[in-house]
Amino acid sequence: MKQPQLGKKISELRLAKGLTQTELAEKCNLSLRTIQRIESTEVTPRSYTLKLIFKTLDFDGFNSTNNNSSVNSKGSFNLKKNVIRNILLLLITSLVSIVIFKFISSYKVQSATEVKEIIQKNQSNIKRWINNKQVDSVLTKFSDNACILNSICGKFQIRKMINNNIDKDYKILDYNTIAISISDSIAVEKYESVYNYKGSSHKQIGIMEWQLINGKWLIVNDMFRDN
Repeated sequence: MKQPQLGKKISELRLAKGLTQTELAEKCNLSLRTIQRIESTEVTPRSYTLKLIFKTLDFDGFNSTNNNSSVNSKGSFNLKKNVIRNILLLLITSLVSIVIFKFISSYKVQSATEVKEIIQKNQSNIKRWINNKQVDSVLTKFSDNACILNSICGKFQIRKMINNNIDKDYKILDYNTIAISISDSIAVEKYESVYNYKGSSHKQIGIMEWQLINGKWLIVNDMFRDN
């Protein structure tokens, strides 16, 4: 399996598991940017990285086609050695994070209710700004490295997409948050909406990932489809 099918497959498996890109990155001991680049088909992952991701997602259909690698006993031994090393590194990192967390008392911990209210207010503002063609205001609610549909990444590309849609009479007619799951500095919002595009209305469902960055809840990833 090669790109772009590879990135799409990983994205489908992750969503089927109910995992965000951040959660998958943590489970695989990879950076969030690595997962984003793989799913957006910017890069083709190494055989070991790919196998680790598929193993985490409980997918058994992995067949390596990397011509630069040979499957032999030595490679298998090195793979197991790397897995053990990464597991140990993950455990050590987790322990250090717990210790650091206990000493950080200067940050105000927001309740789940407060976070939900903030996100719902942000969505209300985004709807109003979109309908008023205030694209700069909309972009203030996105992180610098945010992605839409895993392929439109960064504020420049997102601005371009929004402007193109607005030129085709795009408006948000209705927006409803179905549920919000919160874990520390990450929140996952499930939503449904109705929008106008080229004179006709469409229903949409999606999953939006928010992250607390420098004291502000910002969108880092948005996945959706017409319903």
